[in-house]
Amino acid sequence: MQVKKFEAPTLQEALDTIKRELGPEAIILQTKQNRRGFGLMSKGSVEVTAAVSGRSLDKKTQVERRLPEAYTQKVSGLAANKQADIYESYLEKRIEKENVQLSTANANQKKRTAVRYADIADDENTIAQAALAREETIPQYTVPHRIEAAVENYSNMKVENNSALREEVENLKRLVEELKANINRDRNKPDYLDSDSPFAATDALQEAYEILLHSGVEKRFAVQIMRETSRNLGIEAKADRDSVLDAIAERLMKQTEIKSFFEQSTANNQVIHAFIGASGVGKTSTLAKLATHSARNRNEKMGIIRVQLAGDESVDSLSIFTKALHVPYRVVASAEEMQVAVQDMSQCNRIFIDTPSIPLKDQNGMQRLSNIVTAIPNVKKHLVLSSTTRDFETQEQARLYSVLKPESILFTRVDETFSFGSIYSISSRLRLPVSIFSTGKKVTGDWEAATAERLTASILNIL
Repeated sequence: MQVKKFEAPTLQEALDTIKRELGPEAIILQTKQNRRGFGLMSKGSVEVTAAVSGRSLDKKTQVERRLPEAYTQKVSGLAANKQADIYESYLEKRIEKENVQLSTANANQKKRTAVRYADIADDENTIAQAALAREETIPQYTVPHRIEAAVENYSNMKVENNSALREEVENLKRLVEELKANINRDRNKPDYLDSDSPFAATDALQEAYEILLHSGVEKRFAVQIMRETSRNLGIEAKADRDSVLDAIAERLMKQTEIKSFFEQSTANNQVIHAFIGASGVGKTSTLAKLATHSARNRNEKMGIIRVQLAGDESVDSLSIFTKALHVPYRVVASAEEMQVAVQDMSQCNRIFIDTPSIPLKDQNGMQRLSNIVTAIPNVKKHLVLSSTTRDFETQEQARLYSVLKPESILFTRVDETFSFGSIYSISSRLRLPVSIFSTGKKVTGDWEAATAERLTASILNIL
């Protein structure tokens, strides 16, 4: 038994292809209407799964190989039932002739092939002409869309002394039982389905699932979201696109954890923020944006501290920035210097600490940074990640900086990505809330407080 999938713009084109490649005795196992693509000019298509026995396919191949070209074109234009009858008649005549010639050869004790093509060419033309001219009525077999019905209809057809056909029917019956027993492993079944109900899979659910994956939501989270949505929606709601998207949006907003960056000050009226992250993710620029907002929009007294490890030769852009804002600025290289700097800024409402990037394999450098940052109590550590960074690199960065135990994530370059789903996936994987979306390079703006509504709308493309 051979099973193969065919995809075509229309059902008729798919059936014509099946008839041409698998022959008239192919059985339709499943049909699926693919949804419209993402492009404006894209069109939907039909996916058809068909099966044919090895015997039927071999019969088709043998007949077409030997049938004269003039009759091959005529036969290909006939209905499936007429075509099948011609193939069967042709094969029976050929087998009968080969048996007669083989018996004659054995009687004469001559070793030769059963029959040469040159010897039967004229006779084959006669067979083809007779088959095309036959007027007898062949029972019409309508191919059903479900394999159970196919087996039932096939079983009820007249089978007279044809053991091969009966064996094929039994094979189909066993195939049905195997499909039922292993339905959870069916490759055509969407990953998010955990029910065998015919109402479990709908075009609306499948479209929503593909939207999640296309937006960058990690597959395991997308499966979890779709399973919960499928369980909680009624039959009619599962088939309605808007109802499905509304349910997914509600679930995304509920599961997205948000943390305010500019929350209330502590008892001593001072909040200390430390920005940690890899090189190039935008730590310093994000710090500058939030520090500017703190000083100008919130009228807070604030100071900036920069951690500089030995051998750190990066350009000190913060020195110029702090002079422009007229705010205190310190550079520290040890835990003791950090404590002194914080003490000098005791009158500040808010302190921002910029940290250097640490190579992924430099565990000693990470430990030194941790000792300096944690030298003062109640430091709020924020992991800065670029929304354009690949998932694998993001995971490695999060693993390295987990030593510092960050309490929120700041995403930069949000305006440069279409994969907003990755923001949800990273937050869910790290189990850390999101606090800031940085969207540009201007120091006086281009950032926003993260909200579940904003992230959900971006993931589902409903802005």
